[in-house]
Amino acid sequence: MFGGIKVGTLAGIPFFVNPSWFFVFAFVVYSLATSQLPLWVPNQAAWVYWPLGAFVALLFFGSLIAHELGHSLASLRYGIPVRAITLHLFGGVAQLGREVSRPSEEFWIAVAGPAVSVALSALFWGGNVLLGGALPTLAGAFGMVAMLNIGVVLFNLVPGFPLDGGRVLRSVVWGLTGNYRRATWIAATAGRLVGLVLIGLGIYLAISQNDLGSLWLALVGWFLVSLAKQSYQQAVVLDTLRKTPVSEAQVRLITVSGALTIDELFAGFISTTGRRFYLIEDADQPVGVVDAYELTRLPRHQWPITPILSLMKPIADIPQVSLSASAMSALDTLEEARTPLVRTVEDGKTIGIVSRTDLVQLMRHAHPSRA
Repeated sequence: MFGGIKVGTLAGIPFFVNPSWFFVFAFVVYSLATSQLPLWVPNQAAWVYWPLGAFVALLFFGSLIAHELGHSLASLRYGIPVRAITLHLFGGVAQLGREVSRPSEEFWIAVAGPAVSVALSALFWGGNVLLGGALPTLAGAFGMVAMLNIGVVLFNLVPGFPLDGGRVLRSVVWGLTGNYRRATWIAATAGRLVGLVLIGLGIYLAISQNDLGSLWLALVGWFLVSLAKQSYQQAVVLDTLRKTPVSEAQVRLITVSGALTIDELFAGFISTTGRRFYLIEDADQPVGVVDAYELTRLPRHQWPITPILSLMKPIADIPQVSLSASAMSALDTLEEARTPLVRTVEDGKTIGIVSRTDLVQLMRHAHPSRA
């Protein structure tokens, strides 16, 4: 959802900064330097609050990264890959390689982030207490970071999806009812209500207090409403994939000889069947899969002399799923292996192929509705 500039890697997880983050960083520094820090660290020259504000902001956003890293490490513990962690306009997000498969996974992954923020708050408050006498300016900065982390915890534990509290709510309802879609609908509805309250509060404060900065609340509320709606739509799709056998998404493979040239494959098979993928046999053994689209990239004059065997994708390089598995299993395999294709197998024999396009077509039949 959020692209960005790669700034490093930790625990095998790449970190990115979305360009929108620089705007919110500047806004936070301005707010800290002009209104918050003068209260926490009084009697300083005005210029001191600007570098101090930048220092506090960096510690705060570093804390947000640690918060997301908490989610990420918990995800890895459950075998869920983490694609990236990105800082953006509204905070941070950990991009997981697949969705959770059990309520317990959802619960522990959700609470891991706030747990890290609580620990960081305690750490920074301890620094505030210890340094209060010797280095009051630094102590005040640490105290501010501690309070900001507590704010992150309180906000994220609001029971509205996609906030951490909303994910906890979904895990509890999911665990009690066994219904993933209904649990998501309840959590997402709560998330939309939270978003609408923030929109209303932001607009009210902007008008009644003549504080345009309060419109930030309205913007965050709009963001939550949008994400909650998208999250439920995604849940409907994923629930459909879990309940749909992969056989309904697959394209059965036609077996052809690897000795055929591209010309012969087009004349004898592609022109009559319209199929895109073919299983190639060599010495009566399946050895690979050829993609008709890829063949067309070769200059036309080479088609009569180029055997398809030389352009195939080796069958060992294509991940497999059981023909009895769900379409969700195929999607998880595609995501984890970062491959465009997965083959279906029955009794050790390759039966068909599933591409991302096949799954997209299947998902288009899933229409969001109330659970």
